[in-house]
Amino acid sequence: MPDSLVVLILRLPGLLLAISVHEYAHARMAYRLGDDTAELSGRMSLEPWAHFDIVGALMLLLVGFGWAKPVPVDPYRLRDPRRDMAKIAFAGPMANLITAFVLEVVSILLRATYRFSGVWVYLPLVLQLAATINAGLAIFNLIPIPPLDGSRIVEQFIPYRYRHVWDEIQRYGFIILVALLVLGVVSRIMMPLVTALIGLADGVAWTLLMLFSRL
Repeated sequence: MPDSLVVLILRLPGLLLAISVHEYAHARMAYRLGDDTAELSGRMSLEPWAHFDIVGALMLLLVGFGWAKPVPVDPYRLRDPRRDMAKIAFAGPMANLITAFVLEVVSILLRATYRFSGVWVYLPLVLQLAATINAGLAIFNLIPIPPLDGSRIVEQFIPYRYRHVWDEIQRYGFIILVALLVLGVVSRIMMPLVTALIGLADGVAWTLLMLFSRL
């Protein structure tokens, strides 16, 4: 089996986990803030297929950033729609960042303390790939360009007198995003941030290992 195909297969668990965690966090936050639309639609779930978008999943699997099927939210059922929509938007990337950090720490701890055999030898690598995918999904979605989550967060801070400008940006947001992807701007922004997050988790893991070795 070609190495590239093996890597794709090993990335699949991380892809499914990243999508599930991200969309579940959106749905859970919406439910907490008073909107049960996502829950009634079956989207407040960690089941990957409830959130699967084929194009976004392929992007995430092949290039490290992508999207899932949007969670339905009714802003009129929220107590403070503008503020709460920003919280809902932020919940997804934050859940992915936490997941990425934990997975990377666990992968380093396992690699340093256990000797796996058979098919289990791939476990630390699967966890490490899952960490990278979660970090990539989080940072990609924090880009403040519609329709990404970052745009919902930034929208809360835009003064009313500039709302018409923001509305125009929203109209062409997807085109702008595609252009930035094609030009490689997104990758140049994302990769250092993903590397920094993974590096921070590595530092925490090795610090824990040193502390445990002294006990």
